[in-house]
Formats: sequence, C-alpha cells, structure tokens
Amino acid sequence: MKKFNSFLIIIFTFVLAQPIFAGDKGYVGDDGIEIEVTRISSPVPTYPRRAIRLGVEGSVRLEFDVDTDGSVLDPYVVESNPAGVFDRAAIKAVRKFLYDPPMYNNTSVKVNNVQIHLTFQLAD
Repeated sequence: MKKFNSFLIIIFTFVLAQPIFAGDKGYVGDDGIEIEVTRISSPVPTYPRRAIRLGVEGSVRLEFDVDTDGSVLDPYVVESNPAGVFDRAAIKAVRKFLYDPPMYNNTSVKVNNVQIHLTFQLAD
C-alpha cells in the first residue's frame, strides 16, 4: 500500500483502456448491428479521496447507451475492481461524456450496450 503525506498535493492519473478519442462500439436496432461511436469529450473523473488516502488503484467497466444527440444514457457498472471503490466516480464522469451523434444508413440512431473500461491509477 502506498503512503501519502497529507500536506502534499496528491497528483493522480486517469487512464482509459483505449485512447481518449477512440471509437467505442455498440449495437443498433433489433438485429444488433454493431457500429462505432466516436467520443468527442470525456472529462476526467474525480479520484475518490478515500482511495487516494489508502493508496488504492483499480478499474471499472461500464455499459450505457448513446442517444441520437450523442449524450450518454443510463450508465451502470458491469464490473469493478476493487468492488464499489470507483463506481460512483466512474458513473459521474461517464454521464458527462459526449459522442458525435451516431448515424446508421444516413439516419440518426440510438446506440445500445456501449462498454468502456476506465482505469484509476495514482501517480508514482
């Protein structure tokens, strides 16, 4: 476990499993056709203070839908390690993500079941 001096400014890094503006994938329609959605904004989540104090690092896999305007709908945690530590911070950040409005066959569409993996790491 890493120890921190409470008088020092704690710096952390937030890493996405994919490059920040990489295309994430989801599904369209009843046929479940896979399409790519392009993230244009992904604010960095706030690292939980308790996790900083305890020197905890971890990751969260989330799933959500992308609406026709590119906004994120109904994010939820699929898997997290350690369980529950970073869930709230990850969901709060993902709600602020923005995607290019998804298009399929020249029509604006809602994309379902987009999954991303967020990794929380403390700077050394």
